[in-house]
Amino acid sequence: MAIKEGRCINCGSILFLDTDSPKGHCLFCDCVFDNADAFRAQTHPEEFTFPNEPQPKYEGPSLTPSAQRGAPVAMAPRTAALPVKEKDVYVLPETKVPDLKIPMKAVAIITAISVLVVAVFVAVAFPLVSKRDKEQSAIIDQFVAKIAYEVDKDKDILVHEMKSDEAIVVLHENISAEDGISLFNEFCDIRAEVLGIEDNSFKATKSPVSLKIVTPEGGFLIRHPADEESLTPGSLKILD
Repeated sequence: MAIKEGRCINCGSILFLDTDSPKGHCLFCDCVFDNADAFRAQTHPEEFTFPNEPQPKYEGPSLTPSAQRGAPVAMAPRTAALPVKEKDVYVLPETKVPDLKIPMKAVAIITAISVLVVAVFVAVAFPLVSKRDKEQSAIIDQFVAKIAYEVDKDKDILVHEMKSDEAIVVLHENISAEDGISLFNEFCDIRAEVLGIEDNSFKATKSPVSLKIVTPEGGFLIRHPADEESLTPGSLKILD
């Protein structure tokens, strides 16, 4: 057994350790360490910080040379741990945000303008929306009354968009493509009458309209036909 001076890597105390033992134990702070590290800490202490942190109580077999080999070992007096050099911490300079004091008069003017803009928007939009809703209700009522199919106007038909040019009709029976075209023409005629469209051309009354007809087996979609030639049974989009 060879005894060699080492240093605890936790508290920095000088210890006499057995070179044949892989582990060592500090009686001062209870740290258990590799003897190779302790010997290096004694030789090159500048490589260690010696944090002197609390250690759990060691209850394993004794690692002191005297307990292992029966020979007395003198402990060197405990030395203070080397101070740890604190790292420089860069602190950002305080940046003061300028206090933007807006005069109360300016705040009042901005608030008044905002309220005025909202009021103008409501004043313009409300009559338009109200007019659109009345037109769509009239279109639905006349369409339901005129077609030969039983539909619930509150559940089976929907007319939307500001110009009432988009519609969906749900039928509870299957129809042919020719019947689908007849429904489309009927809807377009009623829409033109309710909206007061004086131009009776195909482009004015039918091209802007899209009608989706839903049936138990699928249905048809007639969407913005360009002319009479594009409004034929073979040109309809079949819904699955």
